[in-house]
Amino acid sequence: MRRPAILLVLCACAQFKTLSKADRLSSEDRLEYIILTAIAPDAAQEFLTLPTARSRAEFLDWFWSQPQFATTHKQADAYRLYHERARQAQNFFGQLDLVNDDRVRTYIRYGPPHRELFDPKDITSETLRLSVSPAEIWTYQELGRQIDFVKSGTAFKIVGESRFGPRVSAPAWEPVDLGRPAPRPVPDARSLGLELSLYRLRQQAESVQVELGYGIPLREVLRLTQSRYQALVYFTIQLLARKGGSQKTLSFWAGTGAEPDSSLSDYVVGRELCWLPIDIYTVTMTAVSADGQAYSRRTAELNLIDYSRRTQPCSDVILYSLVDSTFQSPQFQRPDWQRVIPLPGSALRPGRTFYALYELYNLGTDSAGRHRIEVRYEILERERQQLAVVPLPDRFITGHGTTAVVVERVHTMNLNPGFYLLIGRINDLESGRTAALSVPFQILARQQ
Repeated sequence: MRRPAILLVLCACAQFKTLSKADRLSSEDRLEYIILTAIAPDAAQEFLTLPTARSRAEFLDWFWSQPQFATTHKQADAYRLYHERARQAQNFFGQLDLVNDDRVRTYIRYGPPHRELFDPKDITSETLRLSVSPAEIWTYQELGRQIDFVKSGTAFKIVGESRFGPRVSAPAWEPVDLGRPAPRPVPDARSLGLELSLYRLRQQAESVQVELGYGIPLREVLRLTQSRYQALVYFTIQLLARKGGSQKTLSFWAGTGAEPDSSLSDYVVGRELCWLPIDIYTVTMTAVSADGQAYSRRTAELNLIDYSRRTQPCSDVILYSLVDSTFQSPQFQRPDWQRVIPLPGSALRPGRTFYALYELYNLGTDSAGRHRIEVRYEILERERQQLAVVPLPDRFITGHGTTAVVVERVHTMNLNPGFYLLIGRINDLESGRTAALSVPFQILARQQ
């Protein structure tokens, strides 16, 4: 039986409601106010300050006559649509706390979602009792938007939002043919904040496929746009083999094109794939701005010898900020997905989701050549070695052949800032073999 997906709350939420100025409105004006908060928050605040029912009615007449509702036909359609949604949201979600429940405003603004509901269940151990709140995940597939809610007191509040699909473009480094030599960083160059991630994938004969993800924080890239060279960076990737002594170097200019979109990622990112002979490598990556005023260098070890000797049942777990079927650039394509956007540094803002992708090898198959896998997930808070309870349902995966690619979208919900481990426990239902994998990630402190 599957375990119910649940969410951590440190103490039980008391069922109380704090009355606001909006609660003192008539039922009709209260609903009008909530519609305004969903589609025009500034107008809602102005509506709330008006002293009489007549002045509020006059304000509504003015609001619905604005340019976005210029013709009578459009005005009537918009008015009817939002009021119909408002009445539905009031019936579905607003019986207990109409004004403060974020689901009401979300439903009014975007309409009916695909809802995933996670029921409460207390977790008890010998030393700890965790009281768990209900949670919901709403997905709007056509809009490419997903919204996470957790119940707090009498209302559900938004704790995270994420985007996907053709309406969003990830901030990315794209190679450019600048025709200039590599710039030299000045002695006191500021840091570009370069992050580097290395992942080992499938083995073929005496080689291993390696994925390299890298990124520079958006805040640093936006500083580069103020220079006369705009956001142009010279990257160098050097892979030095310890045993064989061979060296592989890749150097290129890259730019960002349009101003980066921060709605998807906090980094401007790039991705490289290569096959490397089995060895231990020192991987060094440098990034220098076109004017030499900013520079970063990152070094990491890549051990392919131990990896190949263990006859891996699975690849490393690759962390992405987005995995979907929308094409953006050849560098982000995989055979099974059109777009995989790296998550360099494995750090996320509170409420962000991320994707964990990994490959499983040498699976058992049935008489028809199909594999069957069960995967169960846990999140462990590393410092206290305490399980965090988040919506992570068990997965059952089937397909043809002895290899499978698994993608799990992880909702961090209201995890506190800190360091965590995502743990996957794999059960091969055909062969009876089991395996466990883990990957660290970090939730950053909330920005003030």
